[in-house]
Amino acid sequence: MKKLDLNKLDEEPIEVQKAVAFYASLTINEIRMTTKERYHHYSVLEEAGLLEPLKSVVEP
Repeated sequence: MKKLDLNKLDEEPIEVQKAVAFYASLTINEIRMTTKERYHHYSVLEEAGLLEPLKSVVEP
């Protein structure tokens, strides 16, 4: 699995930057999200090699 250096986040594709920001915001603000939003951002991070696939994540 790839490691993400937050000091170099600006070098990552914009979709990865958005997904990281989404999850950071979720952690800090405890926002509510739809399954579709969660799936989209999780998929981006998974495809970038930053998250391992979870069998419990089901496509909306």
